[in-house]
Amino acid sequence: MYNNSIFISDVRMVSSFSSWMGIMRNLIWIPLISLSLVFLVGCDDDDDDFSDQGNTLSISDIQGSWLATSATFSGDQFVDMLEEPASVTLSIASNGRFTFSILRPGEGPEMIATGKLGFDGDFLAVRFDDDDEEASFFISLENGTLTLRGQTEMDLDEDGVYDFGILELIMKRT
Repeated sequence: MYNNSIFISDVRMVSSFSSWMGIMRNLIWIPLISLSLVFLVGCDDDDDDFSDQGNTLSISDIQGSWLATSATFSGDQFVDMLEEPASVTLSIASNGRFTFSILRPGEGPEMIATGKLGFDGDFLAVRFDDDDEEASFFISLENGTLTLRGQTEMDLDEDGVYDFGILELIMKRT
């Protein structure tokens, strides 16, 4: 005679093991989905790394409208942006949003750049709206004069090629 009880218990054991594996497989997904949600919530906005307060200055110190008394770009060539009749302006909102423009009399704007400013210690961090890269500028504010100096890319000759160089702006509040 053949003992069917061993076969039946083995089938029950395999069946319960299979059910247990199904439960475990589903339990593995819960932490993976939770971890994914944590990463999504943590990456909701790139502005989180901007601080309104630096070591010595804050956005509230520099907000407002500024007009350049000196504006130079040193790259492959040295360019004095004020040499031809032009005005270089920088407007900074209380939330760190900015508009930088170069205007020539009787012409439309030669260049307009927008983005967000924030601080990284003693340096001003700049994120342009049309570029994912951040630029870092030395900043000082003394006797109502704002000085910004840092490496960036600009297309001042409007040939469609951005040249890498050092931008220096010395500005007075308007």
